[in-house]
Amino acid sequence: MRQLLDSFFDAYLLKRDLELTLAVVSDQVISVGTGDQEAARNKEEFRSLLEREFRAVHGSFSYEIRDYAETRYEEDLEGAFCRMVTVLTADAGEKTVLETRLTAMARKEEDGWKFISFHMSEPAQGQEAGEFFPLRYGKQSAGRPIGQQAERKLIQMMSAVIPGGIMGGYLEKGFPLYVINDTMLRYLGYTYEELVRETNEEMVRVIAPEDRERVEREIFDSVGRTGMYEVQYQIVRRDGTRVWMLDRGNEVVTEDGRRAIISLMIDISESMDIQEKLKREAQEDELTRILNRKGAIHFIEKALKSQADGTLLLMDIDNFKRVNDNYGHMAGDRVLVELAQILQKSTRKGDVVARLGGDEFLVYINGCSILEIVSRRVETIGKLFGQAVESYPLAEMSVSTGIAVKEDGSTFEQLYREADAALYQVKNQKKGGYAFWKDEQETAVSRRPE
Repeated sequence: MRQLLDSFFDAYLLKRDLELTLAVVSDQVISVGTGDQEAARNKEEFRSLLEREFRAVHGSFSYEIRDYAETRYEEDLEGAFCRMVTVLTADAGEKTVLETRLTAMARKEEDGWKFISFHMSEPAQGQEAGEFFPLRYGKQSAGRPIGQQAERKLIQMMSAVIPGGIMGGYLEKGFPLYVINDTMLRYLGYTYEELVRETNEEMVRVIAPEDRERVEREIFDSVGRTGMYEVQYQIVRRDGTRVWMLDRGNEVVTEDGRRAIISLMIDISESMDIQEKLKREAQEDELTRILNRKGAIHFIEKALKSQADGTLLLMDIDNFKRVNDNYGHMAGDRVLVELAQILQKSTRKGDVVARLGGDEFLVYINGCSILEIVSRRVETIGKLFGQAVESYPLAEMSVSTGIAVKEDGSTFEQLYREADAALYQVKNQKKGGYAFWKDEQETAVSRRPE
């Protein structure tokens, strides 16, 4: 993630190369900058922003990344936070320094890691240490801060209008409750009395169990370094449902001298649902609704890391072109969907079923490498497919299968190559059969269902 960030800013600020900058940006990028008009909802809008900025700003840039931190949410999704100091040296030699904070998200796409979101902001100026809300005082105040009673009243007033929940906890184990507003209580589905009773005032208990350790670690680490934090996680409501929240907070010192945090909590469930939908669509075959090549590789590589046995089946529909030629492409689509459904019904929950493209399908049988069991499974699939396509007699379709068995150190590329070689043997010898890859002979031994 840090290398990707450096690549982006090197291209953007140092080289001033638009295309090189956009090369590490996703088509679905969302960006919010420090200016009123610096917002983009996709790559094209982001391009327009950069083009205007490139035309308007002249001079040379330098930059420094400080307080860098990153989080891996999933294998193909990472986030980063940092402070940036950017220096613009104008053609006349005048220097302008801009200090900002940056939050960025990146996702692994088919052609590599790409940024999917940027949010850059300027820290508030003139805010005293320990203050959560920056305030400006009138001349008659002589700069004296407001009293505790007035401050509490101010927080109550602001809590009523801020579009999010406010929650504060002491920077101690379990985040003992410091303050909470009614909006946050509504998010959680509790009355104040119920929350106190059911959580024992430990706010960590409203965080989803699988997120608690990560959230505690990130908050303590970030507050220790910068005095503030930003983290995403799920809260568990009283009725057991979950809500994705963006939690942004600052460190404060309470009246009794204890360190605490006060945070603004924003419901981002819709945004997370969109991200999940995009991720699912990126891994799903549009026609058959099973995994595509990218999704198959992702899950098979995860399975290969375990000690369990496994077998890869590579399948191809024989004479598929004939169904398109004789019955039309809609009939061809129905055949592809039919085979996908047969494969799903013939496999277990932990197996991987995918369409790689065209009429090529893949099955990874997780936890099984017994040849007899695999053979019966393949024969059953072949028979079911034969019955399903009886209404297309002119096509004379069948399924040929190449099989590769997992061994110690097997990779997806290796298994695919072996299964493909076995499939090649079947297609050349007798279509409608199957074959196991034989490593010691560097060939495939063909079989055909009775």
